Amino acid sequence: MISTIIFDMNGVITDDEEIHELATQQVFEKIGIHLTSETYRELCLGRTDMASFKDIFQKFSVKNQNISDLISLKSSRYQRLIKGNLIVYPGVVELIMNLSKNFTLALTSSSTFEEVHSVVNQLKIKKFFKILVTARDVKHGKPDPEPYLLTAEKLNVKCSECLVIEDSENGVQSAISAGMKCIAITNTEDPINLLKADQIIDGYTSITKDFIELF
Repeated sequence: MISTIIFDMNGVITDDEEIHELATQQVFEKIGIHLTSETYRELCLGRTDMASFKDIFQKFSVKNQNISDLISLKSSRYQRLIKGNLIVYPGVVELIMNLSKNFTLALTSSSTFEEVHSVVNQLKIKKFFKILVTARDVKHGKPDPEPYLLTAEKLNVKCSECLVIEDSENGVQSAISAGMKCIAITNTEDPINLLKADQIIDGYTSITKDFIELF
């Protein structure tokens, strides 16, 4: 029986992947690297900045740059860009509020600690989540199962009792590898990339208490 619902953030709660992409592109432009949308999606979507930036460094043979400094710069740019411009997916805040009445909620994101707290504070939804797990809490980000395994550990709950809401192929893989059930929403990915999920949906109205009890 499902006792815990775990939300991803970017692409699930916030429609901000374009802002993440822009902030990342601006940072790499400063060191002379043009990052296309295709490369961004290939290396960054659903992953931590640390993992993504390491792959970008390797792909473009970046030398004499500090990854942590670039991540901090990117995070600062992201936080400036979302001020007054943060878009959330229709119905998701209401869904969080409703599910919190019957389930334990957690948020597990590949974003930085600063980015996650900027979002949940701006949306005033932090109180609905028992814990927040961010990129700084793990050594291996999605698609590795560590983020979701850590979430279950912190909540002292079995993975089999957890249902994850994800939007990316990497996120779905992470949840399934952790032994959790997973709903994938087609906010950012083609459904063909989400087939490992237990259910694929295109909107939040289908996620009800009765629907979750079917898992």
